Amino acid sequence: MITSPVFFGILLLAGVTIIQFYRGRRKNLEILERSIRILEEVIKPKSKEYTVIGIYVGYHAKYLVDRGGVREVDATVVLLPRQSLLYIPIAIVTSRFDRLYLVFQLRKTPCAEAHLVRKGYYRLGVKRVVKNFENMVCESVEIGNARYHLVYTSRPMAEKLLRFANELSRPSILNHVAVVPKLNRLYIAAKLDLEVLHELIAKSYALAREVA
Repeated sequence: MITSPVFFGILLLAGVTIIQFYRGRRKNLEILERSIRILEEVIKPKSKEYTVIGIYVGYHAKYLVDRGGVREVDATVVLLPRQSLLYIPIAIVTSRFDRLYLVFQLRKTPCAEAHLVRKGYYRLGVKRVVKNFENMVCESVEIGNARYHLVYTSRPMAEKLLRFANELSRPSILNHVAVVPKLNRLYIAAKLDLEVLHELIAKSYALAREVA
C-alpha cells in the first residue's frame, strides 16, 4: 500500500514532468524555427531538404547553393532535450550545450589543410580527430577567453582561420573549424547561440568562399 507522502510525491513528480515537457518542447521548437529562418536568410539556397532528428531535438538541412565557390551547405542542429525532465541532467553532462554543425562543400580543392580546435572539446584529444596530425604543425593559441589547438600544413591557411575566429563577436562559441582539401570541405562545429547565429553563418560563408 502506497503511503500518502509517497503518493503525493509521485503526483508532484508527474506534474512537474508534464510542465517541463510542454515548456521544453515550446523552447526547442522556437530555437529550431528561428535557426531555420536564419540559415535560409543568410545562405539563400536554390533548393533545400530537411530531415528531422528525433522529436523536438534537431534537424539536418541540405542546401543547394552553387554560388561563390560553394556547391552545397549541410547544416545539423542538435538541441538539449529540454522537454525531458528526467533525461536533460544527463544530456547536460554528456552533450553540454545546443550544437550546430556546418559543412560547406567547395567547388575547388583548398590549397592546404588547417584546424582550429577548442581544447577539451574532444575527450580523446585532437590527435584522434585530425588525420595525419603527426605531419602537421600544432600551436596553442588563445582566442577570446578560450584556448585552442591550431593545427596546419600551411601558415597562410591557418591565419585565415585565426582571422575568421577573431572577427566573431563571440569567438568562444567555436569548437572546431577545419579546412580539409581531401574532402573539398570547410567544416565548422559550434555552440548554437541564436543571438550571434546570423553573424556566424555569414562569416562562415565568407570564409568558405575565401578558401575555395
